[in-house]
Amino acid sequence: MSTILTITFTLVQVISAIPDAQIKLKPVYVSSQQEARLKLSAPAAMAVARSGNIYVFDDGNSRVVKLDSRGKFIAAFGRSGSGPDAIERAGLNDSIAVDENENVYVSDPATPKVLIFSSDGTFQRSFRVPFSMASIAVNSKREIFLTADTSRSTELIYVFSETGKFLRRFGERLIKSPGSLARNMNVAVAVCDANDNLFVAFRAWPVIRKYSPDGELLSENQFAIPAELIKELQRQYYSLEFFNKYPDSSFVPPLITHSISISGRGTGYLLLNAHSIVVFTPSGRVTKQFRFRAPRDRDNVFIRLAATSKAKAPTYLLDTRSGEIYEASSL
Repeated sequence: MSTILTITFTLVQVISAIPDAQIKLKPVYVSSQQEARLKLSAPAAMAVARSGNIYVFDDGNSRVVKLDSRGKFIAAFGRSGSGPDAIERAGLNDSIAVDENENVYVSDPATPKVLIFSSDGTFQRSFRVPFSMASIAVNSKREIFLTADTSRSTELIYVFSETGKFLRRFGERLIKSPGSLARNMNVAVAVCDANDNLFVAFRAWPVIRKYSPDGELLSENQFAIPAELIKELQRQYYSLEFFNKYPDSSFVPPLITHSISISGRGTGYLLLNAHSIVVFTPSGRVTKQFRFRAPRDRDNVFIRLAATSKAKAPTYLLDTRSGEIYEASSL
């Protein structure tokens, strides 16, 4: 331990505390007000289609719940158990995506496999993958982009066809060394924009990357972490040099990037540490950051942010603790 304390590392940029932003959050789906069969149990992921329909991975019930843009229940599909059409637990992985035709893609990291449903819930197919997944995205060609949650992978992104054929892999990992901390630092979330470019944000490191559909790195932008999130001891060791040298250390990163999403206008959003949002341009450059107040002064835990690809449409926030969904129209 004494040798660690004598090492000097390059620090990530930090900024002063971010003031609360006045963002209007309107309840869209309040689970506690629903009848028993419609209640959400530990929802883990959310995606919004061009139509405005909202799809939620209802993790505790091993199903997908489909709502309209105003939160009206439409359908629920999927089941627990065994078989190609069964959905198991996702944990807190960003495990659902919707394509242009409103087909629904669910990544099941427990099996692990990818399941595909039509918009009415009809099961189409599933295929297994050789690693656990942290995030799923899909482009206009129905190519499926998966981020790996394993120390065995050598790249960040693995691409499959809708039939499960492996197509390509790309993306440099943050930490090259094996180890439990290195594995956590290399976990990333991903989303495709209207031009099939892929945006990737690391779960615990303040970088946004933009890749072409073929995997060419187009840009890499670092954003500032609010100083209030970094304690003095964390600030001393929060660097890639430290993580590469001590890939199995018990360091707890101060940053948690829960979700990434792209709006119809091309504006991107990151949801950080349950109550902060980073806004970035179509090139991946961060333009602003802010923290918002929890509705009704409640202790909400927002883990997913989803914007529809339709222009001038609202952005939604998912609270996993209460099973509530809010519309953030002012974003």
